[in-house]
Amino acid sequence: MSTQRASRRTESGFTLTELLVTIVIVGMIGVLLPKAIVLGLRFTAGTEKRVAATSAVGSLNRYFYGDVQSADSVTTDPACGVADVIVHLSRPGTDVVYTFDRPTGALNRVKCTDAGAVTTFLGRLDNATSTHPVTLSCGAETSCASPMEVTLTVRSDPAVAPTALTAVRRSSAS
Repeated sequence: MSTQRASRRTESGFTLTELLVTIVIVGMIGVLLPKAIVLGLRFTAGTEKRVAATSAVGSLNRYFYGDVQSADSVTTDPACGVADVIVHLSRPGTDVVYTFDRPTGALNRVKCTDAGAVTTFLGRLDNATSTHPVTLSCGAETSCASPMEVTLTVRSDPAVAPTALTAVRRSSAS
């Protein structure tokens, strides 16, 4: 009978040591997990802004060279009802204006013809990094090594060197 009693009696539950170790591990996870989540969200937000800025520069690059090559004149004058102009490139019958909207951070290309204006959204730049993340650094009224060059400088991240897009005009009127 004593063997039957011993075989029926099994230990169930946790020892005090196992319980304390479990509480400590769960406590550490509870403290570190929210910090890891917050850090991950911050990293993701920063990466998202850098990717958006890179995309905006790529879109600007895609249009800018062709617009500059076909331009007869380069100014910073308003056109197409757009007042906040980065650069205004014109040729007979067509004006192309690049703008940056500070409140939204939107970089736009506006093409004006006799038929009307078409706005192309190029991307979004972080307007917190600079009040003027895209500037005309060569062309219009600014001095250039060659009067045929037009350079836009894009500063999308203060920790990274700015990107300079330089295009050469084909025509010499201006």
